Amino acid sequence: MDIESREKAENKVLLLYFLDQVRVPVSNMQLTRIMLENRYMNYFLLQQSIHEMQVDNLITTETKENIDYYSLAPEGRKMLELFNYLVPYGIRVRIEKNIEAIRSVIRLETSIIAEYTLENENEYEVKCKIVEDFKPLIDIRLSVGSREDARSICANWKKHAKEIYPQVIGVLLGKEKE
Repeated sequence: MDIESREKAENKVLLLYFLDQVRVPVSNMQLTRIMLENRYMNYFLLQQSIHEMQVDNLITTETKENIDYYSLAPEGRKMLELFNYLVPYGIRVRIEKNIEAIRSVIRLETSIIAEYTLENENEYEVKCKIVEDFKPLIDIRLSVGSREDARSICANWKKHAKEIYPQVIGVLLGKEKE
C-alpha cells in the first residue's frame, strides 16, 4: 500500500472511530471543526473521506432542517473492527479522554438553535429553538427591525435558552414565579 493510500485509509478509520466513540449524530460543520481543531486531518481530506464513506455506505447521513448529520453505519462498524489498528494509539487516547466533553458540546450545539434571515429591507426573521432528539421542545419566531437586534437575540438565546425555556413554560402553564 503506497503512502497516499495508507493515509486515506487511516483518515477513514479515524472518522469511523470518532463516530463510534461519540455515539450521537454529528453535523458536517461539527465534524469539520473537531477534526481541524485537533489537527487530525485537513479540510479537503476530511470532505473527500466523508464523501467516499457515504458512497461506500460506511456512514449514514440523516438530513434535518437542511443539515446533514453523520452516524456510523453497520458496514462502517465492521470496517472499524477490521482496521481499528490504523488509528494511532495517541489519537485514540486523546479521543477517549475528551469524548464526553465533545459529546456534550455536540448535543448542546444541536439542541440550541438561533438564526436569522432578512425578510425585506426593514425586517429580519429570528428563529430560536431548543431541540431534543430532533424534536422541537420550543420554536419561537420573531420579526425585528434591525440586523443588530436579530444578532443580539440569537446570541442571547444561545447563552440563556436553558433558563428561558422553563420560564416560558411556567408562564404558559400559569405557574410564574412571584
